[in-house]
Amino acid sequence: MIGTCCLIFIIILLPPLGVFLMKGCGADFWINLCLTILGYLPGHLHAFYLLVKDREQNQLASEQGPAYGTKPPPPY
Repeated sequence: MIGTCCLIFIIILLPPLGVFLMKGCGADFWINLCLTILGYLPGHLHAFYLLVKDREQNQLASEQGPAYGTKPPPPY
């Protein structure tokens, strides 16, 4: 996985590349590519929005622990 500092630097240079590294070649990438073509600032705003949302989801998932319905570790 790519570090946050490197990802911020990539987003500053090329917002669609940063979104591609975060989300892959899905709808978010194509939306960001179109926004960057229409104007460089909207592409940046969208990319940083996705970065913040992704970090919030990762933090929330780590605080909640394992997902409901997963098997607990064996008692050794």
